[in-house]
Amino acid sequence: MNVVNEKCEVIRNERVSSDGHVLVLNSRDISRQTLPGQFVEIGCYGEDMILRRPFSVFDVSNESLSLFIKIVGKGTKWLSELNSGSIVDLIGPLGNGFTVSSNSRSLLIGGGCGIASLNLLSRKLFDSNSNADTIFGFSKPEEIPQEIIEGFQKRSNGVLVTVDKGSYPIIGNVVDRLKEVDLENYDRFYCCGPTRMLKALDPFLYKREVEVSLEARMACGIGVCYGCTINTKQGSKRVCLDGPVFKMEEVEWNEM
Repeated sequence: MNVVNEKCEVIRNERVSSDGHVLVLNSRDISRQTLPGQFVEIGCYGEDMILRRPFSVFDVSNESLSLFIKIVGKGTKWLSELNSGSIVDLIGPLGNGFTVSSNSRSLLIGGGCGIASLNLLSRKLFDSNSNADTIFGFSKPEEIPQEIIEGFQKRSNGVLVTVDKGSYPIIGNVVDRLKEVDLENYDRFYCCGPTRMLKALDPFLYKREVEVSLEARMACGIGVCYGCTINTKQGSKRVCLDGPVFKMEEVEWNEM
């Protein structure tokens, strides 16, 4: 698989929640190579922005690539305001993705913008005749991207959404919901979200078949700067190059 530097035109920019956008880009080279869990580095050209930003690939087709943008700073705000016809600079696909197992029963667990890499994964699992259930956690109801959730519902046996606070039928975090699940019903688990969420899941999923996609600050995205190094049971590894997907059991969670 070759890493490509591609100039991509914005096809559309859709607001899907209070702080979330889906950015659809014209792409041929990167989109046709990307596997679930891989990411791209995108250049942001606003004031005081030098470094590229990493984003998990949300969806692909033969002609396009989509990113889920959650507004958290200057770079993501700049991206959320791009209009159709704008040109952005991408490098990708980068990193190692999820293992897609055919004819299996999986549980997907996502928090916040962790929904991004799980979207493409759920499509691949559906296409490989694998059954999947999904748990998503958000901070508050207005952050729920309802149209995206509906897409998961079409591909999953069941989708459960929980929020930390606010007026919503189910209150709590993903760990609260996981406690209510019979884990023996699943062959594999896929998790993506904030490090604190993944760390809290570890005691419940320990020694099971679990893959996690880690979030990290990545200055280069290609393993040169070592800025995203973490400790694993096999020694130091770079999230951008050796990950972002790791087996849960290999990460030294006490040092995260």
